[in-house]
Amino acid sequence: MSHDLQRIIFRGTQIDSIGHMVGFFGLTWFLHGILKYPLIPLSICLIFYAALTEIGQWYLGFRNPEMSDFIADVVGITVFIALKWLKVMYFPKRS
Repeated sequence: MSHDLQRIIFRGTQIDSIGHMVGFFGLTWFLHGILKYPLIPLSICLIFYAALTEIGQWYLGFRNPEMSDFIADVVGITVFIALKWLKVMYFPKRS
């Protein structure tokens, strides 16, 4: 990646937050797409899981809870839901 492109992408964004977003997007995809859990209850549970992991980090001496990590987790889940909705709306299954 060029230096200018890296500066644009990572300006004001921590790489850790991008990792959280990609991780929860992938977790949502795996649990819904592969294991076939229903999307709405799954997304609610994953949001609670994200909150609990940040609360759990409060009690660890070597980790710090960050609201930005929680928000990145929720954004990853939300992006998956939005893409899934777009797929259902604009690319319906043909019978």
